Amino acid sequence: MKVFRTAMLAIALCAAATSVSSAQQQPEQRGQGGGRGMGGMILQGITLTEAQKVQQKAIREKYAPQMMKLRKDAETSGTPIDQAKLGEVRAAQSAELRAMLTAEQQVTFDRNAAEMKARMAGRSEK
Repeated sequence: MKVFRTAMLAIALCAAATSVSSAQQQPEQRGQGGGRGMGGMILQGITLTEAQKVQQKAIREKYAPQMMKLRKDAETSGTPIDQAKLGEVRAAQSAELRAMLTAEQQVTFDRNAAEMKARMAGRSEK
């Protein structure tokens, strides 16, 4: 159960990092993150500098081929996606995303991640 929760958190964090970059390219009508899906949730309350936006995009692009390969392999073989490997990739991506943030931004990021983890734990118990 703990492995499942950890994998789900990693998945959520990576999904957040990926969706944030596309949300940031939209006109900022609702502020940074915009409350759009997991991406909005993980970076909610965090305003990225232009340099951080460039770094975030590079991080997302670095991990996208690995995630696509895992999905393609699962599709080709007709088996479920390897959640453990996907979780590892997403966790690494999230760690890099967090590392590019300032200490103040990391506090907000960590709080958002904890809130997401608590929400996911509540869903898995139902």
